[in-house]
Amino acid sequence: MKNKYMKQEARNMNQDLKKINFFLLLISCFMLLFFTGCSKQTSLNKEKDVYKIAVAAPQFGPYKELGSSIINGAQLAVDLKNQSGGINGKKIELITVDDGGLAGEGTWQARNLVDEMVLGVVGHLNSDISIPASEIYSRAMIPEITPGSTNPFFTERKPVNGYVFRTIGRDDQQGELSASFAVNQNFKKLAVLYNNRGYGASLASEFLNYVNKVNGIDIVFYEMYEVGVNEFSKQISSLKQKSPELIFFIGEYGDAAKFLSQLRNAGLKTAFLGSEGVFDQEFISSAKDHSERALVISLPEVKDKKFLEDYKSKFGKETGSYSANSFDATNILISAIEKVKEKNPEKIAKAVRETKNFPGLTGSISFDEKGDLVDPKFSIYVVKNGMFITAQ
Repeated sequence: MKNKYMKQEARNMNQDLKKINFFLLLISCFMLLFFTGCSKQTSLNKEKDVYKIAVAAPQFGPYKELGSSIINGAQLAVDLKNQSGGINGKKIELITVDDGGLAGEGTWQARNLVDEMVLGVVGHLNSDISIPASEIYSRAMIPEITPGSTNPFFTERKPVNGYVFRTIGRDDQQGELSASFAVNQNFKKLAVLYNNRGYGASLASEFLNYVNKVNGIDIVFYEMYEVGVNEFSKQISSLKQKSPELIFFIGEYGDAAKFLSQLRNAGLKTAFLGSEGVFDQEFISSAKDHSERALVISLPEVKDKKFLEDYKSKFGKETGSYSANSFDATNILISAIEKVKEKNPEKIAKAVRETKNFPGLTGSISFDEKGDLVDPKFSIYVVKNGMFITAQ
């Protein structure tokens, strides 16, 4: 009888323990849901306090200085806006992304920015990143404004129209300018050395297209080089034999400085014209005296003293290739958000598309139906005494 009673007591205790454990489990679940909900609510509340936009450009490698000019231009625009009260009394949060100058990295980062629910993107630098990245942004109805991608194909695709824009001219426009310059300067024998990115091939073909329309001009050298190569002896040997009067170098400042230094050291005084990717003070610093009298294409000179002073004060250096038009791109995006007054990227993209006569550092900015500048401008500079001086 005693054993039977003890067994019954044990069964009761087990049942009581199960009830207690079940009750504790319910409390734990409730607490977990409560705090998770609080956390989510806090996150949502935090989300309401800022307008998130992004800037995407390479921060290391051969495109570091060009990427830095894009990031710095965007950062300065955001900082100045936040100092004056932000958008509708709320701060702008700028998410800075390093796309590595690589298409794979760029598209991966684009997906991350979609997940971050940014309202717009300033960037990328490279056309072969901007083009696939824009497919991702446009599907999420997020506007992309590039300060540096010049390939015509970027804005020539109907599926992304209305979501892609640029504050720089296209390769066909730069190709026409550079070809016209060669013709007007009476150069008869031309050489073209272009990099192995989409940028190089696109601009080289556009230059060739315009030159071929002019009688009496010969392209005596037309060759591609690999980005980041250290030795140009093969190309220079060929250039010695061909004896061109002008070399159009299509690439970036680092490669241009190496090539020009080796060209001059080989005794060749051939006129040098660099594409807009060469326009950076680092080109002059690296090539040193060899850069003297080099010609380089870029955007028109910025004459806004406050911007130039603010930029140097914040970043400790002069503006770079795309600083001004990145600043303009960011302010256009900010202006669109202000007009819409809500976190709706589709409506913001529409407001960007309707941009007319925006007072930018690089001139009055209006977009056409493709997202290109209605009145794009490039200038030609010459290096004199270690400085870029407007030549044309």
